[in-house]
Amino acid sequence: MAKSEASDYIQPIYKDRAIKHLVKLAGGKAAIKHLDPSQLKQMKIARDVIAKEMQFNTLKWFRPFKYQTAFFNTGATHTRRGMIAANRAGKTIASTYETAYHLTGRYPKDWKGKTWDKPIIAMCAGESWEQVAKTLQSKLLGCDDIKQSYKLGTGSIPRESIDEKSIRTDGANVLAIEVWHSSGGKSKLYFSNYTQQVRHLQGFELDLVVLDEQPPDETFSELVVRTASRNGQVLCSFTPLKGMTSLVRKFWDKIEGYTHIRVTWDDVPIDNEWGEVFFSKKEREQLERDFMPWERECRMNGIPLVGKGIVFPMMEWPTYKAVDVDLKNNEKLERLISFDLGIRNDPTVISFFFRDPVEEIIYLHRQVKIAQGETPDEYIHYLMDRESKNVPIALPHDAAQAGRYTLTEQSVREVFEDNYGLNCIPGAILNPANDQGRVTNHIAYGINTIRMGMERGKFRINESCIEFLDEARNYAIDDAGKFLGKDDHIDSARIGVLALIQGHGESMVSRANTFQYRRLESIDGKVQRI
Repeated sequence: MAKSEASDYIQPIYKDRAIKHLVKLAGGKAAIKHLDPSQLKQMKIARDVIAKEMQFNTLKWFRPFKYQTAFFNTGATHTRRGMIAANRAGKTIASTYETAYHLTGRYPKDWKGKTWDKPIIAMCAGESWEQVAKTLQSKLLGCDDIKQSYKLGTGSIPRESIDEKSIRTDGANVLAIEVWHSSGGKSKLYFSNYTQQVRHLQGFELDLVVLDEQPPDETFSELVVRTASRNGQVLCSFTPLKGMTSLVRKFWDKIEGYTHIRVTWDDVPIDNEWGEVFFSKKEREQLERDFMPWERECRMNGIPLVGKGIVFPMMEWPTYKAVDVDLKNNEKLERLISFDLGIRNDPTVISFFFRDPVEEIIYLHRQVKIAQGETPDEYIHYLMDRESKNVPIALPHDAAQAGRYTLTEQSVREVFEDNYGLNCIPGAILNPANDQGRVTNHIAYGINTIRMGMERGKFRINESCIEFLDEARNYAIDDAGKFLGKDDHIDSARIGVLALIQGHGESMVSRANTFQYRRLESIDGKVQRI
């Protein structure tokens, strides 16, 4: 087929839709029976005109599903927006049609999302050039190979809005294109992929970023920066197969500026508005058989795949309000204070715990962050009030190092015990002995203990411990098993949990009988280092 012939060819699907549209306008199938030959001829001519418009201006005829509309509406209130969706949910369709609305300025009358009244600069990116061509480029322009120019304009961007002379290409891929905006100017659209080095993304000022599937953290961060000066928006649509990564966590928890719409197979209709099969029951059943058991929740319901990325993959955090749980007046609860020490480069974090010995529930009730540079004498008052005095204190292994956190010849332990008479647990808090009787200080044991406690409802966090929750949401582990992210508040809590599960907590009713026996004689005037 020659190019000119191909350009005039109308796909049967659009002729069928045009007929359905005209029949509806005529009053239904019953009304068609009463049309004379001349009227039927006019209907055929109208069908061809409408079908051509449907093919080359799909934006005008697009009717979103309910969850796609809900996603569009989030643009009115948020600038970082995610569609966390099952496979085959139409997430890329949603993001590419919204992109077309913004590039052209041709918004529907009932549009409630973000709007621009002038041309914008946008970038659409995916995992690789091939993936970008087959998804974003194809859905936006109508062709995954720009050599198929007769298909240009059959995507979400109308043919008449595309400035063909502006197209920059590299082989089959479109690198950049200009789109006529309803205001009279031209929007610019760039395509990119995640395999490019971040430095290639620098220098752009963008109004809109559209990300198809999860990007690397550094790519996301760089593109977000590109939108800052123009108060732009970032759209990210993906199936969360990489697990609860730090980026997914931001969307999932809807931290300030972020929001998401989650889409499951139950949300996706079998037929579209034209009565055409969109996602059949038979196809769903076959895919469910194809998916591995551990993938199904992710691929069918948009639930982040467990076991990858984030250390604490919590769908809901086990938090409590202090007013709802009466801990301070229950004298049978065990109490404990723990530390993560710092002074020059890191803050000191003090954690205050309660433990219910009957239900075996640990409560992280409060954390205090001490500014860098403050010595024990400057924050000792947190340990000297009526509620904290004589509560057992769990210290990390380096608390006995003279001068490290005190800027004096004394260690933290010596300051607490000798200067203020505090109830420090003897020796460093380490992991329990393993099957071979070895005692280690590997942080993985304590972290896993906290994670399992969260999952089983045995480790609860006061909602006021905001910085602990922020660290936990972004705490990750790489392929080599190395923990990534800030951990000052996590580490303070880890020391406390290790101490509590090893029996170092004390209730108020037992403290008077135990405190006098807790202190050990130091060796040669110094506390023994472990």
